[in-house]
Amino acid sequence: MSKGQLWIIVSLVLGLFWVFPGNVGIGQRIEAEQPGLADLDDAMRSKVNAQGLQDLNRVIELLQSALDKGLDAEDTTFAKQMMSDSLMERASTLVRVINTRSILDKRVQQIQRLVVSDLRRVLAYDDPPPEASFLLGKLMALPGGDPHEARRVLTTFLKTEEVPNEQLAEAFVLRARVQTDEEKALGDFEKAIELEPGNANYRLLRAVFLRSRKKLEDALAEVERVIARSPEDANALILQGEVLRDLGQVDKALKSFDHATELSPQTPGPYQSRGEIFRDQGEFEKAAEEFSKVLELQPGQVLSLIHRAEAYLRSNRLDEALADIEVVLEKQPLVAAHRLRAEILANMDRIGEAIVEMERISTARPDQVDLKIRLALYYQVDQQPQKAIQVYNEILSRDDDHIEAFRGRGDAYLSVGEHAAAISDFEQALKLQPDDSALLNNLAWVLATSPEEKVRNGKRAVELATKACELTEYGQPHILSTLAAAFAESGDFQTAIQWSQKAVDMNDSEQGEQLAKELDSYRGGQPWREKQSVAEQETSQTELPANSKDNSDTPLDF
Repeated sequence: MSKGQLWIIVSLVLGLFWVFPGNVGIGQRIEAEQPGLADLDDAMRSKVNAQGLQDLNRVIELLQSALDKGLDAEDTTFAKQMMSDSLMERASTLVRVINTRSILDKRVQQIQRLVVSDLRRVLAYDDPPPEASFLLGKLMALPGGDPHEARRVLTTFLKTEEVPNEQLAEAFVLRARVQTDEEKALGDFEKAIELEPGNANYRLLRAVFLRSRKKLEDALAEVERVIARSPEDANALILQGEVLRDLGQVDKALKSFDHATELSPQTPGPYQSRGEIFRDQGEFEKAAEEFSKVLELQPGQVLSLIHRAEAYLRSNRLDEALADIEVVLEKQPLVAAHRLRAEILANMDRIGEAIVEMERISTARPDQVDLKIRLALYYQVDQQPQKAIQVYNEILSRDDDHIEAFRGRGDAYLSVGEHAAAISDFEQALKLQPDDSALLNNLAWVLATSPEEKVRNGKRAVELATKACELTEYGQPHILSTLAAAFAESGDFQTAIQWSQKAVDMNDSEQGEQLAKELDSYRGGQPWREKQSVAEQETSQTELPANSKDNSDTPLDF
């Protein structure tokens, strides 16, 4: 029991003279000298009868009112002690609420701000309880907290005498997690482990720290020490799998995740990690199965829904992909989800809707160049090359070394027959990425096949196409076709026929007819000429159909 609480009880038992009618004159004189005394008296009574947070809030309000109105020195000291005790009690109660809920819950974030405010007020008083420093350090060490303040208050707490080893160890771990100096952090972890050698979580937290610093071998060794002592520690196995995955040892990682699932089949983490591994390996059906298991355990989990939608998209299960992403957007209008929705719509040949989606998010996030690149590509697919060129111009006005913008604009210029402009862009892109086989091929093609004599350059076309063939090990029929066109432009039809025949012999199902026509041209002693002229769509194809969902008024979550 605190001195303040004892004072309250003694005061009530004795019946302080100013609250009783028999001493009205004296009470009036004292209240005149201490305007806050009545509120202090109400606060003491409320404190004794307090049943919950609402009553405790009332006590704090009365104490603040008493201090604001004015008390003598002795009662001010007592009121501050009582305020400190009450704030500490409220903070401790609310911390228990925070510990049972997600830190991402907005209501929890509001509660956390109140607790932080209470603890700071407690620490501003004389002789604050050490627990206030510990709790504030714990909150400030959370994501979104202040690591500088966390280190300061935890350091204060660690100087406290007669603190249980368990709490000291936790404080060392908390401080370790917010240290900027690696050696100091590892020293704090070591002290925590010395205080609580049987607590495997502290070793795992040290492994997490080492992993965050890219010291993967050290992290793995730490985890394996835990597993050697506790072979059935599912958390250790999960962390082992994550570190092995970072090290590129995917097969071993999968074994760790499988073992963790055997021990704890209701834990979603291993399913999620296996799904991500399968996705990275291009095994999208298997990935979707794993993400589905996560969603069975945690229905509506946004990350898994996005990942499953992507896996469905790559598996050409477009309706299922769109259904998943619509669920995500109903929960949280994330830019990543809108972008994936646009890609799904484009693959469903609903390019107009895809463009609407990309126009919206690229406008909302003008700083994200990758969104503009995607929008420009959709314009080109929708036969709107001039709009694509406008987007590329905007990108290059901000970044004159953006290779994808040069490449994309070059392709767009080709589609409208502006070969000189296309060549200029391809040349700029090639300076930035000289070993890109696709870029080499595109530039060589226009230099070899343009109907505009002033832009053709057979010799350079041969050089570029040869390099592209070497980079692709002479295994791409369309690049062999470019090499043939380059030799034909140079007047070497015999060599052109040889390479063109090789391209035809590869039996490309999509380009076979075109390749055959090119071969016939060379056999007739004629070089190949090609000039695209895509007419800009006069009627916009980007209007939403009547049955589609318009999210234009929904604010995006970034």
